[in-house]
Amino acid sequence: MDMMMNDESRMLQDLVQRFVERELMPLEAAVLKREAETGSYRLLPEEEAPLLEKCRELGLWGLDVPEEMGGVNLSALDRLMVEEEVSRTITPFEFPPDSPNLHMLKAVATPEQREKYMVPYAEGRMKSCIAISEPGAGGDPAGMITRAVKDGSDWVINGRKIWVSRVPYCDFIILMARTGEEARGGRHRLHRGEGHAGLHHRARDRDDRRQEDL
Repeated sequence: MDMMMNDESRMLQDLVQRFVERELMPLEAAVLKREAETGSYRLLPEEEAPLLEKCRELGLWGLDVPEEMGGVNLSALDRLMVEEEVSRTITPFEFPPDSPNLHMLKAVATPEQREKYMVPYAEGRMKSCIAISEPGAGGDPAGMITRAVKDGSDWVINGRKIWVSRVPYCDFIILMARTGEEARGGRHRLHRGEGHAGLHHRARDRDDRRQEDL
């Protein structure tokens, strides 16, 4: 990979290396001790807060956020390099905001949802989680049975989701549900429209009580 990197990429690599070594690696002992004693493998708020502040200070925030939202919009190669450097530590940390959730919103959110959820998420004013896995289906979207049915201007969601990390700390949930009738093994599409068989992503406020049986 090094032969494909320009000077700017190497400077970023050096910056991320120093962050990992100076900020993340010193937390490894506490993370392992906490996991052994409580089974919880995560950073405490008081550990995470100074890391996030350091990211802002060093320009390590929004590395793959679109430039129009104030991000850096790194290339795929540079993002891979960053992930490679972070993988050197066992401290559970991702440069904010969480990239998969960001790109899910970028791919499927309506203009209104982008304004309400994606922009504050990219700026660090909101936190998210994503609900995909289900009993009997795991993380296989083709096996999901959770349904989303249009009810006026709302969506009524029925089903069960498991392993939804960060629910206690998030401001909204990105939920994957079935809106059509196709059976397992059929063709599925991710979309925002109505009246199509397939899978549907909805960004919902965490405390929205119209989400049933979640």
